[in-house]
Amino acid sequence: MDQKNNENQMEEQDPIISEPAPEERSSETIQMEESSPPESIEEEPKLIGEKESEDVPVKKQTEDEPSKTQKFFQKALVWLIVVVIAFGSGFLLDHFLRYIPLKQDLSEVRSEMQTLNEDLDELNGQIEQLRPKLEAANARISSLENDLEMANARTLLYQVLASVNNARLDIFQEEFEAAQVDLVQTSEYLEELAPVIEEIDPELALSLLRRLELITDGLERDPETASIDLELFTKDLLALETLLFEE
Repeated sequence: MDQKNNENQMEEQDPIISEPAPEERSSETIQMEESSPPESIEEEPKLIGEKESEDVPVKKQTEDEPSKTQKFFQKALVWLIVVVIAFGSGFLLDHFLRYIPLKQDLSEVRSEMQTLNEDLDELNGQIEQLRPKLEAANARISSLENDLEMANARTLLYQVLASVNNARLDIFQEEFEAAQVDLVQTSEYLEELAPVIEEIDPELALSLLRRLELITDGLERDPETASIDLELFTKDLLALETLLFEE
């Protein structure tokens, strides 16, 4: 009860302050207030924020700008890539224009060589088959050559005998100059026959030549002795025929 009385006393002591009456505003001022946008205090922070946001990209741009060294290495890297691409293109072009045709030519040459080797092997086989026949033919040729050599030697011996007999006939007819010519011809034939005689008896070949030379030299001095020597010489030649051409 006492507390309520105290509160009532305090209310009675406080003077009552009357609120001022609202001023009457004209219609014009009301329209102006409505038409003009209200100024807000929050716009200022936005403006400040915009300025800050405008300043930040400038700083980032300045920080992101590359230096001269970086620009140089970037350009060098680009040129290096261009050079590598150009070199690779040139290498591939050279490979396709030069090495591929050479490779094709090499393949053709190898195929031709293989064909030639096959032909060579075939020819070698034919040669091996013909070798016995070739050896037999060579042996036959050698035998025929020996036969031909002996036939020529026999012909030379007969020519020597004929020349000796002609010389004996000329001496008998006292035609000593003709006999001298026949003996010279006999000496030539005997020199051709000497290699064949030397194969059997070298001393005999030499002695026959010396005897014929002595007969020729003594023909003018003593024709009768020369005729007797020619007769003995003829017998030796006939014995030589048996010695050279015995079967």
